[in-house]
Amino acid sequence: MTFGIDFGTSNSVVARWTGHGTEVIRVDSGGLPAEWNRPGFDELFPSVVSIRDVQRTLCFGWAAKCSTNTPQDAVKRMLASRPRASSEEDEGARLSVPEEHNVWLGDEPYRSTTVAASLFDQMRAGVRRNLREMDEAVVTVPANATGAARYRTRAAARLAGIKVKALINEPTAAAISYAHEYPGEGCFLVFDWGGGTIDITVLEHYDGIFDEIASRGITALGGLEFDEALVRLVLPKLGTRPEHLTRAEAFRWRRHVELTKIALSQPGTTEVLFEPPGGGRAVVIHCEEFEQAVEPLVRRALVPLEECLNDVGLSPGALDAVLMIGGTSQIPMVRREVEAALVRDVVDARLCNPMTAVARGAAITAAEIDGLVPGTTISVAASHDLGLAFQAGGRRGFATLIPRYSTLPARGSRSAMPAVRGASRVVLEIVEGDSARAADDERTFPLARIELPVPQPAADPSANLFDVDYRYDRDGILKIRAVLRHGGCEILNEELDCFGPDGTPIEQGLDRELERLLRRITEPASDSNARKAGGAQTDAEPQVEEPRPATAALVVDGRGVMTAGRTPASRRPPSYRLLTSALAVIGQRFPNRRIVTVIGTDVSEAVEHHERDLLDQAIAQGNVIAVSSTSSHAVLNVAGQLNAPVVSMENLTRFRTPYPWLAEKGRFIQIAWVDRLWLFP
Repeated sequence: MTFGIDFGTSNSVVARWTGHGTEVIRVDSGGLPAEWNRPGFDELFPSVVSIRDVQRTLCFGWAAKCSTNTPQDAVKRMLASRPRASSEEDEGARLSVPEEHNVWLGDEPYRSTTVAASLFDQMRAGVRRNLREMDEAVVTVPANATGAARYRTRAAARLAGIKVKALINEPTAAAISYAHEYPGEGCFLVFDWGGGTIDITVLEHYDGIFDEIASRGITALGGLEFDEALVRLVLPKLGTRPEHLTRAEAFRWRRHVELTKIALSQPGTTEVLFEPPGGGRAVVIHCEEFEQAVEPLVRRALVPLEECLNDVGLSPGALDAVLMIGGTSQIPMVRREVEAALVRDVVDARLCNPMTAVARGAAITAAEIDGLVPGTTISVAASHDLGLAFQAGGRRGFATLIPRYSTLPARGSRSAMPAVRGASRVVLEIVEGDSARAADDERTFPLARIELPVPQPAADPSANLFDVDYRYDRDGILKIRAVLRHGGCEILNEELDCFGPDGTPIEQGLDRELERLLRRITEPASDSNARKAGGAQTDAEPQVEEPRPATAALVVDGRGVMTAGRTPASRRPPSYRLLTSALAVIGQRFPNRRIVTVIGTDVSEAVEHHERDLLDQAIAQGNVIAVSSTSSHAVLNVAGQLNAPVVSMENLTRFRTPYPWLAEKGRFIQIAWVDRLWLFP
């Protein structure tokens, strides 16, 4: 089978070659919520992973995006960078920074490559549910992806059991899809703006050859930033400031805001009614307001467009087609501004599907590799200058090895030797970026730190001269070979698999970590205090513990508890302190029970500001569950799922017909607030 995978920041898509064309595999359409059921959305797999609020088990895709309070998205962005040291002047702090970002799921940290692998695993499982097997695929990456991002993406797919036939750039994949559907040659510009990144690529298509000639972009500018701008627009209308939102509230708002953004982006829409999550006063958002809020983002996006054309000395009139792909590119204002900047029309979205063209192009590429699409050749160019950092006075210089836009595969070489007699090693600091900037510029990516052992430290430095060869393969993966000039002894010959100063290979320990993560699909997440203990992720062998019996649960209806003593006319907000006092009494009465509290989002959003962080922490730890419903059925549904007794100030036995287990002895316990004391009547 010939498959293509578009692994996106917000959404991913899987497509396959059918023999004459492509089709999208719907890997998660069964989980599509009604409010997200829009044309084409059933073809998307949200690149989201989370822990379920009640069961504390792992979920993915639409379930993780829409049904949990702590969705983790934008994992793809994490693959492109590594955490920064707290102080750039402190060398010790710099060397202690982990090689890649951690993603917290429950109370456990996982490396971003592992979490990405779990998403690939779920896409593969979704294909299997469609009665097909995806053992290999062409995977796409942003045109301006760093070497680390490319390597980590390939490592994640491999870890999920998918052999990566090739990595190709997303804009090129879209152009391949368009050219396959509408044969034609010429010079294409692809404006690729999705959830996380923007890439502008110019490529030529002649005689079946797709040749990238220029590419510019921004690695952290996309739909996520549009969502944030919309939040900043909406909150003042509601009388709330962004810093007053708790973490759980922020996640709920993001989902609602994204739906509002999609509605505002529909052609012909002039205004949208925004109804706050959990209830409250609705406000009207006008399209003009939205466009004013995102205008600075659109202006930033036009900068790489101009740079890309200037790089190759092209005028907009020399372009034969302009393709706009990715969800953000379909916002009417974005399309208008691009057309105004280029003084020409762009290709209609009906001719080049902005959401699936990349995956379809990847599937066509897979078919080309297998010889099923004769006469097609893809030429990929390096998206950054590759170089070495060196000390240059107060700054660090950038010595180019392989220039930007070199056709891949490409190579460069440079000799290296110890700076002084007696040195035991030669350090090579490899960087990617723009050679016109300093190597310590914030836009330069430190790719790796390689140490070559000096065979004869006591000899003259020239006797320890190394010839070092740097080679990008077709996928943009870097290989390094170092040979001692005198004697020809090979010191190093390997694919670069480490992108940090600690020297740890990316794939070390990933298989065990992925296995541990995927167990969370059926086993509840740990309630350990790992995050409080510092949360440092290591690759040590996991400690084997004796299995412990699961603690029986007790569900507490926190809705009435947090408003105990209030009357309908009372202006006092719900009290988290009141809830904790009740839970202390309940815990003393039932010491062998694990207490799970259920509240409504209307209550959680109305607590005093100084209590929000405490409540948010309890929600994140799974001790408190905030549900959108305000009815008793939400509490009883949770108790039924956990097969647990329920404690409530309300007499819930009146619901015995839909919940017959309430009639069982000990399944309902009533609590009351009398003279500032919690009692069990």
